[in-house]
Amino acid sequence: MDRCTTVNITTSDIFRPKSYNNFKELYQKPQSENYEIVSVKGSFPILYDSIQSAYYLKNGKGLTKYDSNGRMVISNDLANEKFPSTIDFSNFIPYVFAKHGVYDFSGDKIIYSKFSKVLNFENELNNDDFKSLFENYYKEADLVAYDNDRNFDYRKEQTPMYFKFKDNWVLLFSQKGDFRFSHQNNGEIEADTIGQIDHVNFSAKLSGKRLILLRDDQNKVYSSEQISNIINDEYLNMYFTQILKERKLTYKTGNNVKMISRKKEEYYFTGSYFSLPDWVSPSFINKGYFRLSYNNEDINFKGKAVKYFNNFRCENNLFLYEIPQKFRRKSQVAFLDYNVNIGGYRDDITDETIPFIKNTGLFLIRKRENN
Repeated sequence: MDRCTTVNITTSDIFRPKSYNNFKELYQKPQSENYEIVSVKGSFPILYDSIQSAYYLKNGKGLTKYDSNGRMVISNDLANEKFPSTIDFSNFIPYVFAKHGVYDFSGDKIIYSKFSKVLNFENELNNDDFKSLFENYYKEADLVAYDNDRNFDYRKEQTPMYFKFKDNWVLLFSQKGDFRFSHQNNGEIEADTIGQIDHVNFSAKLSGKRLILLRDDQNKVYSSEQISNIINDEYLNMYFTQILKERKLTYKTGNNVKMISRKKEEYYFTGSYFSLPDWVSPSFINKGYFRLSYNNEDINFKGKAVKYFNNFRCENNLFLYEIPQKFRRKSQVAFLDYNVNIGGYRDDITDETIPFIKNTGLFLIRKRENN
């Protein structure tokens, strides 16, 4: 009965302390004596500026910036931009390249700069003039970043290159048919560094603006975008030409999040009479009771989890992302990703997809304001 119905025997309420009834959901801001969990405005990737001790998250087409205490500094989703650089986030820097200029999120306010020059857009420079101009710009610029042709006609076969001279930005397009950039996988560059695009003999110059990925040390997953290729140790071992600089850093931690109890609430999948073992031992949606142990304090919360018939563990998809060890004296902030997703249903009135499991997403762990 315990395995094939929603009746709770081994997971009955009588086996749990009454204090579990006071557990809050993540969106309700659960707390310990000195720490709290709050929702964030943004999504992956989560990036850390080790010089400013600040955090950057993708926010729509723009960015959200948090300070070392986990308080929001600036945020803009750049909804009116069509194809800014955050679409694919090739460069881990606090700048967003748009069609006509650059948004700088590195300070306390957003600064937008239109390109002071746009050169070689029509491939008008001959090879000698281009080589001289490019090498001079590369030498003199404070920052050099390369991008892809997301914002431009890919048939031009030209790559946009951005040069920062103090407060001015110049956009220079490569010569037509120059495929010597690392993101093009053409064999010209043996290794492709994740978080920046390089050119043969002229690596990106990110001038101390290079941001760092966080990591869930228990699951060996980095805080890159979680859409296609999730960057973890398995991925990096398989695709050995993909280089992640953060792999040299130590993320070891004593902090962790775990399920301490659960209770069956409803069927997730039962199968038909003839679909063994689904019918005999179906899958259930559970109410999970969780404990985040962070900096010697416990924050308790509750949420949904799924117990599949063929899995001993109850899937909760909770990940704890932290900065490298050597930076933790500067900032006691971490991120909790709760991403249980079993699909949803279409609302006939709003035509929106309503998830079966609500209130999931990305959360931030920080010191409480009165501490």
